Amino acid sequence: MADIFEDMQWADGKINPSGIATELFYIPKSHIKTFPVPVAAPANASENVSLDGDFELVAGKTWMRLHSTQGKGSVTFEKTGEKECGMVLNKGTFKFPDLSDAAKNLAKNSINASIIFVAKLPHQSEKRYVVLGNIDYDSEVGVNGTSGDEPGSDKGLTIEVTVPDFTPLPNYAGALVLSDGSLDCATGVFTANP
Repeated sequence: MADIFEDMQWADGKINPSGIATELFYIPKSHIKTFPVPVAAPANASENVSLDGDFELVAGKTWMRLHSTQGKGSVTFEKTGEKECGMVLNKGTFKFPDLSDAAKNLAKNSINASIIFVAKLPHQSEKRYVVLGNIDYDSEVGVNGTSGDEPGSDKGLTIEVTVPDFTPLPNYAGALVLSDGSLDCATGVFTANP
């Protein structure tokens, strides 16, 4: 583990949005052929919490989009383990506002599956995509659904993912291959298929 510490000063009035973007991406772990890896010899704090390389997918597989209701989703991390075995638990909570067949299908297929999620943290000056999932540990995904109990009440799926990791919410700047194009997580630019 790299022994890297840096100053953490804060400018008065700096913009600092919370939450996650409303579009996330997910894929079953079994659809990933090769995972990006932690930066081999990190020289600074950013490299120490970033992944290097791209997700290489099994032939014919792509990442899928997931809408999360604004103000209802978040990613978090916390320390776990004994003193000499400490790690982090990366967690995500996402809210999909319907009980469509696709939503119920996700709930059904998530029961015993390991699913990898990529979420975008809102930020004005840089792109910050983080990964929930890794090659070494399976994620645990819980999906709960509700029809709501009155007009205008909370409805749909609540998706909760938990996965052990060595890095708190590792940064990802590679590509995500989607059915209709590719998203460059370093720039946030989506390029549609021709």
